[in-house]
Amino acid sequence: MERRPEEALDALCAHYRVERPALRIGLPKGEKRALGCYVHRERTIYMSSEEYMFDPYVLIHEFYHHLRHVGGKHRGTERHARDFALSFLRNAQSSDGRSDGSS
Repeated sequence: MERRPEEALDALCAHYRVERPALRIGLPKGEKRALGCYVHRERTIYMSSEEYMFDPYVLIHEFYHHLRHVGGKHRGTERHARDFALSFLRNAQSSDGRSDGSS
């Protein structure tokens, strides 16, 4: 997933069977401090900089907001988006066969 955000987004959308959001660098007007944000009216994930475009946590976190929106559910909270991203990354790491010594 690292260094290939477009492919990662394609894989997430295929896995969850949802339409792919647009992905852009630069935050929308009025958003200044976020690392990334999802604008549901545009179905677009915005990343604050190229650095965060390649951060899997930020991409998955914002994808959670897209997933909730296209699923017709509540937009979801930041806590749920954080937990979704962390769980996804933990599962991806363990399925890669890596072990960090924790259980």
